[in-house]
Amino acid sequence: INAEYMGISGFPNVGKSSFINKITRAEVEVQPYPFTTKSLFVGHLDYKYIPWQVIDTPGILDRPLEERNTIEMQAITAMAHLRAAILFFIDISSTCGHNIAAQFKLFESIKPLFKGKPLIIVATKCDLQKLENLPIEDKKLFEQLAEEGIPYCEMSNMLDIGITELKTKVCDLLLDQRVQKKMQSGTFKTMLNRLHIAQPIPRDDKVREFTIPESVLKQKELKMKKMEKKKKKKKKKKNSALI
Repeated sequence: INAEYMGISGFPNVGKSSFINKITRAEVEVQPYPFTTKSLFVGHLDYKYIPWQVIDTPGILDRPLEERNTIEMQAITAMAHLRAAILFFIDISSTCGHNIAAQFKLFESIKPLFKGKPLIIVATKCDLQKLENLPIEDKKLFEQLAEEGIPYCEMSNMLDIGITELKTKVCDLLLDQRVQKKMQSGTFKTMLNRLHIAQPIPRDDKVREFTIPESVLKQKELKMKKMEKKKKKKKKKKNSALI
């Protein structure tokens, strides 16, 4: 399928499956306990007349690579090999069972997988906790993202806060990156060298008005007369039918 890709990653139970159910036609199981998603789920959507595949990856725990189970390794492999825009979910309410510091630690450990890919950090469950009300230590973690040039935003699946805006933002990021890469490619530069845009230069200051040939005007008049005759015939038929 000639489609663009969006990958969703983060700890278990941070709202990944709920988000994919909101923006796609997928029906991923959602439960209030971790590791509900045990394999890769793919949802489909259309944006700017382009098909998109949104990949819901199983939750990942912060532990050495060799200790990760098969479910976690599916998510790691998908993030490493897919040419996709990445959404990393952080539950700022910590109801997933892991505090914000632990979630950022996981992000830092797998951040190399996201190199060269559009990336957005999503602060989920903002209906339970607002970014502005976080402790100073947690706020600093988000401030560091801004310093590194990594965008982040708030979102709530429960109240539908920021969902459409996030979908638009991440899709536009990936499309912009695709355009930039094509512009930097040798093929694009070769095509530009072949193109020449000619702009007409006026030969004098004389104003030349547009003129319609008489033959064209006569044809229009004939068409109008024919249309009027047809309308009159239709009116006569209607009147005779009423009588």
